[in-house]
Amino acid sequence: MSMKVVIKKALKKAVPTDAEKKKITKVINLTKKSIEDKIKEMRINADVLVGGSVAKGTWIKGQHDIDFFIRFYGYPEEAMKRIFQKLVLSVFENAQVMHGSRDYFRVKYNKYDLELVPVLKIDSPSKAKNSMDASPFHVDYVKRRIEDNPDLANQIRLLKLFAKAINVYGAETHISGLSGYVTELLMIHFKRFENLVLASEEIKPKYFIDLEGYYKGFWEAKQKLSESKLKSPIIIIDPVLKERNACAALSYSTFSKLLLSLRLFLRKPSLSFFTRKEIKVSDLKERSKKRGTLLVTHTIPIGSKEDIFFAKLRKKINTIHSKIEKEDIFVYDYGYFKKDEKVVVYFELETLKVPKVKKHYGPPVWVDKNNFDAFLRKWKKVYVEKTNLVADAKRKTQDVRLIVKEIIKKGLKDVQ
Repeated sequence: MSMKVVIKKALKKAVPTDAEKKKITKVINLTKKSIEDKIKEMRINADVLVGGSVAKGTWIKGQHDIDFFIRFYGYPEEAMKRIFQKLVLSVFENAQVMHGSRDYFRVKYNKYDLELVPVLKIDSPSKAKNSMDASPFHVDYVKRRIEDNPDLANQIRLLKLFAKAINVYGAETHISGLSGYVTELLMIHFKRFENLVLASEEIKPKYFIDLEGYYKGFWEAKQKLSESKLKSPIIIIDPVLKERNACAALSYSTFSKLLLSLRLFLRKPSLSFFTRKEIKVSDLKERSKKRGTLLVTHTIPIGSKEDIFFAKLRKKINTIHSKIEKEDIFVYDYGYFKKDEKVVVYFELETLKVPKVKKHYGPPVWVDKNNFDAFLRKWKKVYVEKTNLVADAKRKTQDVRLIVKEIIKKGLKDVQ
């Protein structure tokens, strides 16, 4: 199929139906009224704004999350947080607190995931005390650009669907990918999804986008912004806040994954790039068999605070990887995936068998007499490798699977 044909079919998957739009509007109105009634009853200086992709008109078919900004004015930060918590829990007693640059709440309502976010009511994004405070300005900016180019909304939906399918959507630490706002800014820049696909042949790290022309180029932005803001492979100057890189969360590995998919799509367009394929253990086993590797999996329940759980899990898995390789067991591939309310962690190993012993490295040969003698007493037979004393330590087992399972089990013990 040609790219145009594939994109036309993908649009049918991405654009919500009229029935969906009607349902989501009903949920928005009911929720907004419930919160506004409680604000009035509690005599709070605040109002309610619908945010995110629903407010901008860029949400994709089947999406069931809606953002609400509770906008406070006249309160110090700590008082606002306290009042916000009391307000939300009085409307939704089962709301779950989520941790971010400022804590917010998530709640299930009629199959929809609602996110209730506290922000300060400000007249300029430059007065934002937190990145969340600038969010209403992001909504206004994207809406204005869509008004100028109505087709833009569907082009954004295409990129969101593509990014979700290849698992690069989300600015959370464990994904380090494209936020909804970043996908919108990318499409404002490229105008059409096809243009982004074609540009993937030329895109390289430090790709610079400045929609409002705040800087003469990357070189000037580099002079005026701190280095920490410009570490990402794509730099997008936030159109409403020129001191911010909207794409700062994007990691090099996620960027590479996105670029590979775009370039492969260009060469062989297929609807599969817009269809998320769930990973299955059976698929991993089949792949491992073809490669001649050893697959080890471990399943754990997801912690009650999902955002914290996945941030910790990512760090733990990297630590486990290092510990496995210290056992002279080489890792071919590793990762994790969500399955229902659990997570499957997997390690695919190149090493199928280990010797009876492993090297135990000691201090340099020129270590002082006491430490030299202590190492000699403990290990009896020693030799030198490069500049260090080394001894052969007997393994408890030569079974690679058992060694790795034990390391994984210990490594994930406190991830909850």
